[in-house]
Amino acid sequence: MKSRRVVRRREYLGKGWKLGTLEINQVASTFAAEIRGIDASSPLSARDLDALIGALDRYGVVVMPDQNLTPDQQISVSEQLGPLENSDEGSPSFRKLRENLQYVDGRVSEISNLAQGKGLLEESDVRRLFTFANQLWHSDSTFRPIRARYTTLSAVKVPESGGDTEFADVASSYDALSDEDKEEIKDLMGVHSPTVVMEAMGATRPDGGGFVSEYGTQSRPIVDIHPGSGRKVLNVPSHCSHIEGMSLPEGRSLLTYLREKATLPEFRYRHVWSLGDFVIWDNRSTLHRACRFKERKEARQLVRTVVQDA
Repeated sequence: MKSRRVVRRREYLGKGWKLGTLEINQVASTFAAEIRGIDASSPLSARDLDALIGALDRYGVVVMPDQNLTPDQQISVSEQLGPLENSDEGSPSFRKLRENLQYVDGRVSEISNLAQGKGLLEESDVRRLFTFANQLWHSDSTFRPIRARYTTLSAVKVPESGGDTEFADVASSYDALSDEDKEEIKDLMGVHSPTVVMEAMGATRPDGGGFVSEYGTQSRPIVDIHPGSGRKVLNVPSHCSHIEGMSLPEGRSLLTYLREKATLPEFRYRHVWSLGDFVIWDNRSTLHRACRFKERKEARQLVRTVVQDA
Protein backbone atom coordinates (compact mmCIF):
# COMPACT_ATOMS: atom_id res chain seq x y z
CA MET A 1 0.00 0.00 0.00
CA LYS A 2 1.24 3.50 -0.79
CA SER A 3 1.21 6.63 1.29
CA ARG A 4 -1.87 8.84 1.16
CA ARG A 5 0.10 11.59 -0.58
CA VAL A 6 0.77 9.28 -3.53
CA VAL A 7 -2.79 7.94 -3.59
CA ARG A 8 -4.23 11.44 -4.03
CA ARG A 9 -2.00 12.20 -7.04
CA ARG A 10 -2.09 9.00 -9.03
CA GLU A 11 -4.29 7.84 -11.90
CA TYR A 12 -5.00 4.12 -12.27
CA LEU A 13 -3.78 2.49 -15.51
CA GLY A 14 -4.69 -1.19 -15.24
CA LYS A 15 -1.66 -2.72 -13.51
CA GLY A 16 0.11 0.62 -13.25
CA TRP A 17 -0.13 4.22 -12.16
CA LYS A 18 0.47 7.60 -13.75
CA LEU A 19 1.56 10.61 -11.70
CA GLY A 20 1.91 13.51 -14.13
CA THR A 21 4.86 12.62 -16.37
CA LEU A 22 5.79 9.67 -14.14
CA GLU A 23 4.48 6.22 -15.08
CA ILE A 24 4.65 3.04 -13.00
CA ASN A 25 3.76 -0.19 -14.80
CA GLN A 26 3.66 -3.65 -13.23
CA VAL A 27 5.84 -6.15 -15.11
CA ALA A 28 5.16 -9.47 -13.31
CA SER A 29 1.98 -11.24 -12.27
CA THR A 30 2.05 -10.28 -8.58
CA PHE A 31 4.80 -7.65 -8.17
CA ALA A 32 7.73 -5.73 -9.77
CA ALA A 33 7.27 -2.52 -11.74
CA GLU A 34 9.01 -0.33 -14.28
CA ILE A 35 9.15 3.40 -13.65
CA ARG A 36 9.48 5.97 -16.41
CA GLY A 37 9.85 9.69 -15.79
CA ILE A 38 12.40 9.79 -12.95
CA ASP A 39 15.94 11.04 -13.57
CA ALA A 40 18.01 9.31 -10.87
CA SER A 41 21.22 11.14 -11.90
CA SER A 42 20.02 14.25 -10.01
CA PRO A 43 18.59 14.62 -6.50
CA LEU A 44 15.01 13.35 -6.48
CA SER A 45 12.18 15.79 -5.92
CA ALA A 46 9.84 15.20 -2.98
CA ARG A 47 7.23 13.91 -5.45
CA ASP A 48 9.60 11.47 -7.13
CA LEU A 49 11.04 10.20 -3.84
CA ASP A 50 7.54 9.71 -2.45
CA ALA A 51 6.47 7.84 -5.58
CA LEU A 52 9.60 5.66 -5.56
CA ILE A 53 9.15 4.60 -1.93
CA GLY A 54 5.46 3.98 -2.56
CA ALA A 55 6.30 1.82 -5.58
CA LEU A 56 8.82 -0.17 -3.54
CA ASP A 57 6.20 -0.75 -0.83
CA ARG A 58 3.67 -1.90 -3.42
CA TYR A 59 5.79 -3.76 -5.99
CA GLY A 60 8.98 -4.78 -4.14
CA VAL A 61 11.15 -4.37 -7.25
CA VAL A 62 11.48 -1.17 -9.30
CA VAL A 63 13.23 -1.04 -12.68
CA MET A 64 14.39 2.29 -14.15
CA PRO A 65 15.85 1.83 -17.65
CA ASP A 66 18.42 4.06 -19.38
CA GLN A 67 19.75 5.77 -16.25
CA ASN A 68 23.50 5.17 -16.88
CA LEU A 69 24.47 6.33 -13.39
CA THR A 70 27.99 6.99 -12.19
CA PRO A 71 28.86 5.45 -8.80
CA ASP A 72 28.66 8.91 -7.18
CA GLN A 73 25.20 9.47 -8.64
CA GLN A 74 24.11 6.03 -7.45
CA ILE A 75 25.39 6.78 -3.95
CA SER A 76 23.55 10.12 -3.97
CA VAL A 77 20.13 8.73 -4.92
CA SER A 78 20.60 5.75 -2.59
CA GLU A 79 21.33 8.04 0.35
CA GLN A 80 17.96 9.72 -0.21
CA LEU A 81 16.44 6.35 0.70
CA GLY A 82 18.45 5.97 3.91
CA PRO A 83 21.94 5.41 5.37
CA LEU A 84 24.21 3.17 3.32
CA GLU A 85 25.92 -0.01 4.41
CA ASN A 86 29.70 -0.21 4.19
CA SER A 87 30.15 -3.42 2.22
CA ASP A 88 33.65 -4.02 3.65
CA GLU A 89 32.57 -4.11 7.30
CA GLY A 90 32.57 -7.50 8.94
CA SER A 91 34.41 -9.28 6.14
CA PRO A 92 38.21 -9.49 6.16
CA SER A 93 37.96 -11.32 2.82
CA PHE A 94 36.08 -8.46 1.17
CA ARG A 95 38.32 -5.77 2.70
CA LYS A 96 41.27 -7.43 1.02
CA LEU A 97 39.35 -7.70 -2.23
CA ARG A 98 38.72 -3.94 -2.23
CA GLU A 99 42.25 -3.37 -3.56
CA ASN A 100 41.31 -5.33 -6.67
CA LEU A 101 38.01 -3.54 -7.27
CA GLN A 102 37.49 -0.68 -9.68
CA TYR A 103 35.75 1.47 -7.06
CA VAL A 104 37.38 2.32 -3.72
CA ASP A 105 34.38 3.82 -1.88
CA GLY A 106 33.06 1.26 0.61
CA ARG A 107 29.49 2.50 0.03
CA VAL A 108 29.55 0.80 -3.37
CA SER A 109 30.56 -2.71 -4.28
CA GLU A 110 30.78 -4.63 -7.52
CA ILE A 111 28.87 -7.68 -8.61
CA SER A 112 31.46 -8.48 -11.22
CA ASN A 113 33.77 -11.06 -12.74
CA LEU A 114 36.35 -8.41 -13.66
CA ALA A 115 39.57 -7.29 -12.00
CA GLN A 116 39.88 -3.49 -11.83
CA GLY A 117 36.89 -3.32 -14.15
CA LYS A 118 38.96 -4.73 -17.03
CA GLY A 119 40.13 -8.31 -17.60
CA LEU A 120 38.31 -11.42 -16.48
CA LEU A 121 39.21 -12.78 -13.05
CA GLU A 122 41.72 -15.56 -12.85
CA GLU A 123 40.14 -18.97 -12.39
CA SER A 124 41.59 -19.21 -8.86
CA ASP A 125 40.43 -15.71 -7.79
CA VAL A 126 38.45 -15.81 -4.52
CA ARG A 127 35.99 -13.26 -5.92
CA ARG A 128 34.48 -15.99 -8.08
CA LEU A 129 33.06 -17.46 -4.86
CA PHE A 130 30.72 -14.49 -4.53
CA THR A 131 29.55 -15.02 -8.11
CA PHE A 132 28.57 -18.58 -7.26
CA ALA A 133 27.04 -17.76 -3.87
CA ASN A 134 24.83 -15.06 -5.43
CA GLN A 135 23.09 -17.79 -7.42
CA LEU A 136 21.28 -18.99 -4.27
CA TRP A 137 18.00 -17.34 -3.29
CA HIS A 138 18.79 -14.72 -0.66
CA SER A 139 17.93 -11.39 0.90
CA ASP A 140 20.83 -9.04 1.50
CA SER A 141 22.52 -8.71 4.89
CA THR A 142 20.04 -10.65 7.02
CA PHE A 143 23.09 -12.00 8.86
CA ARG A 144 24.26 -8.48 9.81
CA PRO A 145 23.06 -6.70 12.97
CA ILE A 146 21.36 -4.18 10.66
CA ARG A 147 19.79 -5.93 7.69
CA ALA A 148 19.32 -4.35 4.26
CA ARG A 149 16.18 -2.38 3.49
CA TYR A 150 16.87 -1.69 -0.18
CA THR A 151 19.55 -2.77 -2.63
CA THR A 152 20.34 -0.92 -5.85
CA LEU A 153 22.19 -2.20 -8.92
CA SER A 154 23.39 -0.31 -12.00
CA ALA A 155 24.34 -2.20 -15.15
CA VAL A 156 27.81 -1.19 -16.41
CA LYS A 157 28.66 -4.27 -18.50
CA VAL A 158 26.35 -7.15 -19.37
CA PRO A 159 27.00 -10.49 -21.11
CA GLU A 160 25.46 -11.35 -24.45
CA SER A 161 23.28 -13.96 -22.76
CA GLY A 162 22.52 -15.03 -19.21
CA GLY A 163 23.50 -13.15 -16.08
CA ASP A 164 19.90 -12.10 -15.42
CA THR A 165 18.61 -11.44 -11.90
CA GLU A 166 15.55 -13.28 -10.60
CA PHE A 167 13.29 -11.98 -7.85
CA ALA A 168 10.62 -13.72 -5.77
CA ASP A 169 7.57 -12.13 -4.13
CA VAL A 170 7.56 -13.37 -0.52
CA ALA A 171 4.37 -11.47 0.37
CA SER A 172 2.15 -13.09 -2.25
CA SER A 173 3.79 -16.47 -1.64
CA TYR A 174 2.98 -16.17 2.08
CA ASP A 175 -0.63 -15.36 1.23
CA ALA A 176 -0.80 -18.55 -0.87
CA LEU A 177 0.27 -20.84 1.98
CA SER A 178 -2.30 -23.14 3.50
CA ASP A 179 -3.82 -22.18 6.83
CA GLU A 180 -2.07 -25.21 8.32
CA ASP A 181 1.32 -23.98 7.12
CA LYS A 182 0.66 -20.47 8.41
CA GLU A 183 -0.28 -21.81 11.82
CA GLU A 184 2.85 -23.98 12.00
CA ILE A 185 5.31 -21.17 11.24
CA LYS A 186 3.62 -18.14 12.83
CA ASP A 187 5.90 -17.88 15.89
CA LEU A 188 9.10 -19.47 14.58
CA MET A 189 12.48 -17.73 14.65
CA GLY A 190 15.14 -18.37 12.03
CA VAL A 191 18.87 -18.11 12.71
CA HIS A 192 20.76 -16.24 9.99
CA SER A 193 24.44 -17.04 9.54
CA PRO A 194 27.11 -15.11 7.60
CA THR A 195 28.87 -18.33 6.63
CA VAL A 196 26.12 -20.88 5.91
CA VAL A 197 25.93 -19.96 2.20
CA MET A 198 29.70 -20.14 1.79
CA GLU A 199 29.68 -23.47 3.60
CA ALA A 200 27.11 -24.72 1.08
CA MET A 201 29.45 -23.60 -1.72
CA GLY A 202 32.44 -25.33 -0.08
CA ALA A 203 34.11 -21.94 0.38
CA THR A 204 35.11 -22.18 4.05
CA ARG A 205 37.65 -24.90 3.35
CA PRO A 206 41.25 -23.77 2.70
CA ASP A 207 41.01 -24.89 -0.93
CA GLY A 208 37.83 -22.83 -1.31
CA GLY A 209 39.32 -19.49 -0.34
CA GLY A 210 39.08 -19.60 3.45
CA PHE A 211 36.05 -17.29 3.71
CA VAL A 212 35.58 -15.89 7.23
CA SER A 213 33.27 -13.31 8.79
CA GLU A 214 33.45 -11.12 11.88
CA TYR A 215 29.67 -11.31 12.38
CA GLY A 216 27.81 -13.75 14.59
CA THR A 217 24.35 -15.12 13.91
CA GLN A 218 21.10 -13.12 13.96
CA SER A 219 17.64 -14.35 15.00
CA ARG A 220 14.76 -13.10 12.85
CA PRO A 221 11.09 -14.16 12.57
CA ILE A 222 10.21 -16.62 9.81
CA VAL A 223 7.00 -14.63 9.28
CA ASP A 224 7.56 -10.89 9.34
CA ILE A 225 5.32 -7.89 8.67
CA HIS A 226 6.41 -5.41 6.02
CA PRO A 227 6.17 -1.93 7.59
CA GLY A 228 5.29 -0.16 4.32
CA SER A 229 2.52 -2.44 3.09
CA GLY A 230 1.40 -4.12 6.33
CA ARG A 231 1.54 -7.49 4.56
CA LYS A 232 2.98 -10.65 6.10
CA VAL A 233 6.10 -11.95 4.35
CA LEU A 234 8.20 -15.12 4.40
CA ASN A 235 11.71 -14.49 5.71
CA VAL A 236 13.50 -17.63 4.47
CA PRO A 237 16.64 -16.62 2.52
CA SER A 238 19.55 -19.01 2.08
CA HIS A 239 21.40 -17.25 4.91
CA CYS A 240 18.75 -18.63 7.26
CA SER A 241 20.68 -21.58 8.62
CA HIS A 242 18.20 -23.23 10.96
CA ILE A 243 15.15 -22.65 13.17
CA GLU A 244 15.30 -22.07 16.89
CA GLY A 245 13.90 -24.97 18.92
CA MET A 246 14.13 -27.49 16.06
CA SER A 247 16.78 -30.04 15.31
CA LEU A 248 19.05 -29.05 12.43
CA PRO A 249 17.58 -31.62 10.00
CA GLU A 250 13.97 -30.81 10.89
CA GLY A 251 14.50 -27.04 10.68
CA ARG A 252 16.40 -27.16 7.42
CA SER A 253 13.78 -29.45 5.93
CA LEU A 254 11.09 -26.90 6.79
CA LEU A 255 13.20 -24.03 5.43
CA THR A 256 13.69 -25.88 2.16
CA TYR A 257 9.95 -26.43 1.89
CA LEU A 258 9.15 -22.77 2.58
CA ARG A 259 11.84 -21.52 0.20
CA GLU A 260 10.38 -23.69 -2.55
CA LYS A 261 6.92 -22.23 -1.82
CA ALA A 262 8.34 -18.69 -1.83
CA THR A 263 10.01 -19.10 -5.22
CA LEU A 264 7.33 -20.85 -7.25
CA PRO A 265 7.26 -19.61 -10.88
CA GLU A 266 4.06 -17.62 -10.36
CA PHE A 267 5.83 -15.48 -7.74
CA ARG A 268 8.94 -14.69 -9.81
CA TYR A 269 10.19 -11.85 -11.96
CA ARG A 270 13.31 -12.33 -14.10
CA HIS A 271 15.12 -9.13 -15.05
CA VAL A 272 17.15 -9.26 -18.26
CA TRP A 273 19.80 -6.58 -17.91
CA SER A 274 20.42 -3.83 -20.44
CA LEU A 275 23.24 -1.30 -20.18
CA GLY A 276 22.23 1.65 -18.05
CA ASP A 277 19.47 -0.16 -16.13
CA PHE A 278 19.02 0.96 -12.53
CA VAL A 279 17.12 -1.53 -10.37
CA ILE A 280 16.07 -1.10 -6.74
CA TRP A 281 14.43 -3.76 -4.62
CA ASP A 282 13.07 -4.12 -1.11
CA ASN A 283 14.87 -6.95 0.67
CA ARG A 284 12.07 -7.19 3.24
CA SER A 285 9.49 -8.29 0.68
CA THR A 286 11.58 -10.15 -1.91
CA LEU A 287 14.23 -12.79 -2.43
CA HIS A 288 16.65 -12.58 -5.33
CA ARG A 289 19.38 -14.55 -7.05
CA ALA A 290 21.80 -14.17 -9.94
CA CYS A 291 21.41 -16.41 -13.00
CA ARG A 292 24.30 -18.27 -14.55
CA PHE A 293 26.26 -16.97 -17.53
CA LYS A 294 29.57 -17.75 -19.24
CA GLU A 295 31.62 -16.05 -16.54
CA ARG A 296 34.91 -17.47 -17.84
CA LYS A 297 34.27 -15.90 -21.29
CA GLU A 298 32.01 -12.84 -20.93
CA ALA A 299 32.07 -9.75 -18.71
CA ARG A 300 29.34 -8.82 -16.25
CA GLN A 301 29.73 -5.74 -14.05
CA LEU A 302 26.99 -4.34 -11.85
CA VAL A 303 27.53 -1.58 -9.28
CA ARG A 304 25.72 -2.05 -5.97
CA THR A 305 24.65 0.00 -2.97
CA VAL A 306 22.77 -1.23 0.09
CA VAL A 307 20.43 0.94 2.16
CA GLN A 308 20.28 -0.13 5.79
CA ASP A 309 17.02 -0.91 7.52
CA ALA A 310 15.95 0.89 10.70
